[in-house]
Formats: sequence, C-alpha cells, structure tokens
Amino acid sequence: MALYVVTGGYGFIGRALVSRLKRDGHSVIIASRAQHRSDANDDWVEFNFNDRSTVNNITNIRPDGVFHLAWSTTPGTAEADPVADVTINLAGTIALLDSLRFVSDVPIVLISSGGAIYGRTDVEKISELHPLNPISVYGTTKLAMERYALSCQRMQALDIRVARISNPFGAGQAPARQQGAATIFARKILRGEKIEIWGDGSVVRDYVDVDDVASGLTAIMALEAENLDPYPVFNIGAGQGLSLVDLVEHLEMAAGVRADLTFSDRRVFDIPNNILDVEKLQVTTEWKPRDVREGLTALVRSLSCNTER
Repeated sequence: MALYVVTGGYGFIGRALVSRLKRDGHSVIIASRAQHRSDANDDWVEFNFNDRSTVNNITNIRPDGVFHLAWSTTPGTAEADPVADVTINLAGTIALLDSLRFVSDVPIVLISSGGAIYGRTDVEKISELHPLNPISVYGTTKLAMERYALSCQRMQALDIRVARISNPFGAGQAPARQQGAATIFARKILRGEKIEIWGDGSVVRDYVDVDDVASGLTAIMALEAENLDPYPVFNIGAGQGLSLVDLVEHLEMAAGVRADLTFSDRRVFDIPNNILDVEKLQVTTEWKPRDVREGLTALVRSLSCNTER
C-alpha cells in the first residue's frame, strides 16, 4: 500500500478522494491551511499558498504520490479577483511543483477544469486533444497551471498527470461556495426554495458523481509511468449531457416536488455546451462512471434523509 498526500483534502472532492484511498488500504496525509477539528484523527500537515515555505512540509514526507486539489477560487470568484487567482493559486502551484522536482519519481495528479479550460466548442463530446480556448479567468489560470506543469514534465522529468473534471455533485458538497448546480438545485427543491437559473436553462453540462471522480483520480494515479503517453491528460466526467432545464426536471421527479424557478440574464463566462469524452480514461484503466440520472436520484435520496433538509 502507498502513502499519498492530498492538498485541499478537506474540500468536496478531497474528502471523497481521501475516503476512497483509505478504503483501498492506503495511508493519506491531508495538506491544507489548517486542520479541521472534526477531522482531528486525520494525518495532517500545513500547506498554505500564502506561505511558500510550507511546501517543504509535503516534500519532507517523501510520499509515494501527490494529489494536488487545493485551489481557492471558483469560476465566479475568479472573475471578481483575477489577480488573486494568479498570485495565490497559480503561483502557489508553481512553488509546489518546483519543490517536488527534488523528490524523484513522485507521481503528481493535478486537478484541472473539464469545462472552463476548453471554452466554447462545436463538437458533441470534447476529447483531451480538443483545442483549449478558455473564456474565463478561472479557465485561463487553470490552463496556465497545466502548461507550466507539462513543461516541468518535459524539462525536469516530473511525473505529471492532469485530470480535467466536469461538474461533480454529491451530498457532501457545501452550499457556501455556491458551486455545483446539481447539488444546489437538489437541496433547494427539497427545501422549497427558489432556484435562480442564469439564461434560459439551455446550457448543457456533464454532471458526474463525486465518488466516480474519486475513483477516476485513483485510477490515474495507479497508472505506471512507463505506460503514460506523452500527453498525460485525462477527462473525468459522466460523458453525458443535461441542460439545466433537464437537470431540474429529473431532480423534480426524484424528489416528487416541483421546483420554484426564476430566470436571470446569462453570465458572460458561461459556456453553452460542455460534455466530456471520457473514453481515454476508460480504455487506459478499468474506470467507468455511473449513469448520471442514477447518480442524481441517489443524490436526492441521500439529501432527503439528511437532517439539513
């Protein structure tokens, strides 16, 4: 079994990943700004983008692999403060990679965006080889992270693997970040709260269960370095698309409750259509996502049983 470091391990995807790794028998150390009191039994080290010296806390562990999930912005907040997205997230990631180049043969799985990084497309499903044309600050910064990391792969022989994740959902997704339409809408439907949709609801997204994301990340990490192609980038999604209107309709059916909808002007950085082609990861590994409608039904069932309803 292996010892892994997960930066941002207290986040939504991070928690699912840590749980998955532990179930598989691995040891996990969470690297974040502070240790959560409710998770005092977890192994933890400080990792703070604003204190570059803390990257040594990760390299000193000499882990068997690093999952880098830490990122302080969402697409919305990055638009509001693009300088912080670059100076905190991008610069902090570069500092981490620069430190890890002194630890040989450590696979590094970087979390990128499966939506914002591609921009507007005219294909039904987006493969990893599709041209990258982000239209948002968030997507542009993620692209810069990828470009720097892949240059480290070529020039410094770092073992880089990039995971471009679509739109994860799950009962553990915190509402405070206002990210994750599927989970936010499900909660609001169950509580009888108003749902605001930007645009006419025709925007199509690829929604994926967070447990499938976690298993996809572990599958990428488990790949032998010699079996990776020169472009070690993998989409993680359900490979299926739902418009916002279709999403709401399915959640309504699962909950047995009608949604209270309101429509607002669309946001300029919202991409009309985004469905990921996940064949590369499926062919390379044994990973396979569940049907998105099955996962959404399970989400509603889980939230219905939760006391926060």
